[in-house]
Amino acid sequence: MNFVLSVKKWAAAAAVAACACAVAAPVAEAAPADSTTCRDVKIPVALTHGGPQNSHIAGTYCTDAKDPGSVVQILIPGATYDRSYWDFPGFGGRYSYVKHASRAGQATLSIDPIGVGKSTLPVGWQVSSPSSAQAVHEVIRAMRNGRLGRSWDKVVLVGHSFGSLTAMLEAGTYNDVDGLLISGASHAPGPGGIAQIIGNVRPAVDDPATKGTTPDGDYTYLSVPNVRAGAFHAPGDSDPAVVKADEATRVAGTAGILATIPVFIPATFDIDVPVLIANGSADKVFCAQGDGGSLTDCANTQSLYRSERPFFPRAELSTYVLPGAGHSMNLALNNRAFFDRAVSWVDAI
Repeated sequence: MNFVLSVKKWAAAAAVAACACAVAAPVAEAAPADSTTCRDVKIPVALTHGGPQNSHIAGTYCTDAKDPGSVVQILIPGATYDRSYWDFPGFGGRYSYVKHASRAGQATLSIDPIGVGKSTLPVGWQVSSPSSAQAVHEVIRAMRNGRLGRSWDKVVLVGHSFGSLTAMLEAGTYNDVDGLLISGASHAPGPGGIAQIIGNVRPAVDDPATKGTTPDGDYTYLSVPNVRAGAFHAPGDSDPAVVKADEATRVAGTAGILATIPVFIPATFDIDVPVLIANGSADKVFCAQGDGGSLTDCANTQSLYRSERPFFPRAELSTYVLPGAGHSMNLALNNRAFFDRAVSWVDAI
């Protein structure tokens, strides 16, 4: 426990907030659209930036059998989430980005990042920002090479929170995607949300919700209970039942990511593909909320553009603000507006 508490508070909070082949059996839940099929997959990855080389990334792959389209989206969740963030269970599918994209005729591969869920779980300190980005890079290569049955010419990375930081690092390092959709992230954390997270970070083995889901006794896997309602959701734009379900399904992340968070920042200067940044106007984690601490202004699309434009000098940058939404904007009551903007932007690439 002393080891975990010695980690710098800001780094821990930022990691959590910015905190995400063989084909298995079909997913049990009904397909998002009549001709869409989803299946669980495992993609082998050889980690050279930390972790065992004989590793894998687990995901759920959804395609339309009649018309698979021309682009596949690779969806990366934020810290404390697994791939279910993109296909949030229950509630009639209202909070599922996967189902929305499927109805729009777009293929998706939602993944558990390395060290999360059913992907390989290395010792926590072996999981870093570079190793996370490299694992995603190998997934992209697998999609282009037809490892899942089809070779994709267009690949778009889509991230949430820490998954967005991973996506930015991957895109700027490997230059292998056709578009980048960043949600719930910016280059300047908001202390309003970070303050609600500090003090709640604890070893995953000490949290009943995550105990037993990580390597036994590994205190470098962390959990953050009792923060979602205050930090990730906006009271006026969320269903209390969804917030409760979100809290109950939290997952563990790794402490190994902490020291390597800042490496994503210079990578964005090398991104030269279309980029869409989408945030909720009430995001306490990555936007200014009247506390003067964040340099990211999410009041509207134009202010967000001005805040982020300097970090993407080579990219074709677009921005979008979902009014009233909090950090986990997929779970906002008005998420449909964001989903519509996202799939139309992907279609235009």
